[in-house]
Amino acid sequence: MKTPALYAVPLGTLLILDGYRWTVVGKEETGYAVEGQDSAQTALISYERVDAAIRMMQCEVVSPAAQEKNKELLAYTGGYDHIDQLSEEEREDIHARLALVLAMIELEKQGNKLTQRFLDRPDIASKLRRRAGEISGKKNLFRASRGGSVKPAMAMPKGRTLQKYLKLFRRFGENPVVLMHREHKKGPQDEKRKRLDNFQERFIAYVMEHWLRPVKTKLASLYRLAKEAFEPSPEAIAAGIKLPSITTIRTRLKQFSQTAKVIAREGARQAPNLKAAGSTDIRAIEYGEDTETDEVCLSIFADASGKVRVKPLHPDKAKEKFKKGEIRRLWLHVKVDVATRLPLGWVIADNPSADSALELIRMAMRDKTREARRYGCKHDPAPPVRIRTNISDNGTAMRNAKVRGAQLGVGATTIDGRTHHATDKPYVERFFGTMQWDLLNFLPGYAGSRPGELPGYNPVAEAGLTPDELYGVITRYMVDEYPFTPHNGTGMFGATPRQKLAEVIQAYGEIKAPSARDRRLHLGLKAECSVTSEGVLFKGVPYNSGELQRFMDSRNDKRVTVHVDPDYPGLASITLEGHPGEITAKLRMTALKDLTLDEIFDVMAGAVESNPQRRQLDDAALKAARARRARENGFFTPSNDPSTYNRLDKLQKQADTLLGVECVNVGRPLDTVPPGQIMSRNRVGWAAIDQRTNTRAITDATTTESKPPSPLFSPIKESKF
Repeated sequence: MKTPALYAVPLGTLLILDGYRWTVVGKEETGYAVEGQDSAQTALISYERVDAAIRMMQCEVVSPAAQEKNKELLAYTGGYDHIDQLSEEEREDIHARLALVLAMIELEKQGNKLTQRFLDRPDIASKLRRRAGEISGKKNLFRASRGGSVKPAMAMPKGRTLQKYLKLFRRFGENPVVLMHREHKKGPQDEKRKRLDNFQERFIAYVMEHWLRPVKTKLASLYRLAKEAFEPSPEAIAAGIKLPSITTIRTRLKQFSQTAKVIAREGARQAPNLKAAGSTDIRAIEYGEDTETDEVCLSIFADASGKVRVKPLHPDKAKEKFKKGEIRRLWLHVKVDVATRLPLGWVIADNPSADSALELIRMAMRDKTREARRYGCKHDPAPPVRIRTNISDNGTAMRNAKVRGAQLGVGATTIDGRTHHATDKPYVERFFGTMQWDLLNFLPGYAGSRPGELPGYNPVAEAGLTPDELYGVITRYMVDEYPFTPHNGTGMFGATPRQKLAEVIQAYGEIKAPSARDRRLHLGLKAECSVTSEGVLFKGVPYNSGELQRFMDSRNDKRVTVHVDPDYPGLASITLEGHPGEITAKLRMTALKDLTLDEIFDVMAGAVESNPQRRQLDDAALKAARARRARENGFFTPSNDPSTYNRLDKLQKQADTLLGVECVNVGRPLDTVPPGQIMSRNRVGWAAIDQRTNTRAITDATTTESKPPSPLFSPIKESKF
């Protein structure tokens, strides 16, 4: 029986499989015909081999369009495609420009046309500056630097520069790395500033711009004030042109798009409720095209201690309360595919947080066979998929910079649902209701759907499931029950989610394959590490590769950033400042190769914590052995002997003596004689010159007065020849 391909791999796709780079040149009945990029080798790789490698995150699939786009991006940025490859100062500037770009996108959604002149207006610049500060969390982002500030403040860009940033951001697929400094490559703009034709058109546009705002001003009042605020040009004054009447402006507003007026005056979030097609449309037709995410506090109490509740109690302690956190309610995070209604991921946590949201996204993009086998499921869970759009509410778990950045990194578009508007994401909301009545209502510790619903039932006292047991119950429901339940929602027509998945694959092609590289860089954990001859240690886990060692041999700075996927820690992506691309390293410990990162940490911690009593005995024995060796080796002197502490003073005195410098008097000149007397046999000439410079010479002269001076040399009486 022939097994079709599960993931979409078009012709020209680059497959990085087991360290080899293959280009797909054809599709056969049993597999892909590929050619090696590093050599002239050709091969036929079966569909099952590629699908299995993609499931285990051991195969990278790069489409031809992605290759060309990445080539263009690298050519534009000079080899950088990830923000972690840039310096810290450059990253701060990119974050500031990205906040401005996001603020401009919000302004554009309100119906404004982002021309250069519009962006140069003082009120618009102030609005962008204020909104960018709110997005980045730095209110004084583009203000003048204060006195004593070490770091100079960033200047607010002009309209032309802002428009350039927005175009670049959209041109390269919303990759923030394109917002890096490239002022030295600045060139002419593609579009020139658009100018209005005449004075009356300018006034009409001026009034319409201020009327199309969420404050919903009255046109008559706005018209009266606009006539006073609008400054006519000298040409218009000289020509005597009159302002258009309010009737003309009303006529122009009637000709304006009704949908655009609703968006401008009602807001971008309320406009879909008034002008959209409603909730009866089929919002997604492909698997992974649209996903909905939400979290809920489960209506059930879990016992975190895992102990048996039946135990003898003293009558005086019968009313003792449980310990804090021992009996509590947990939060459930769920991600549902819109096209098939299949649950892609489910995570329970004590509180909604960014870490639990990232774990949910990783679970949706990986194989879930591990959970299915651990909790005894009888069927296969939903296959992993590359998420293209995610719809979530304003909860703290999903609406934060960490999760938003991760979703943008993996190529997912984020859409915010409005507060108290369940119709923005009806499918995941419906899922919570179904699970509560079909599953939670029958479990011990059920607390009801609202306060006071079960007055005769004490859910805290009846709590009997541990968090792991509760997660197992939910996992079996997600894998074995819900996917096989008929669904009557919009577009399902009574089919089960499993049937819908088969229909979607048959009608619209294979599933978009998730990227293992994007998971490591954007969804994984990262840490600053130092490279040694043995590789890098990521939280105690060793990684190494030949490319990493070559880098270590050629660089003085050994600090790198290591990115690891917690679900598939077999590979690590390493990035560093000034190095284009990233380095891939492998896990170099065979015993840990098939474990997740949490399981690896459990193995490492279990080696120490498995027998705490034995560890205490070992510590006591080690301490006694070291004390005995310290006493018997004769190196240490008694600590209560005063002579033990004299060595420091002696060493200091020796150091002072060694550092002393002798002072020599060099003020007196050497003995000299007048010119012509250097060969004189009489010493009087010497004394005469010394009398003027040296007191010792004077003493010698007075001594010679008592007796005639003796010649220095005896007279020569015989010839030497």
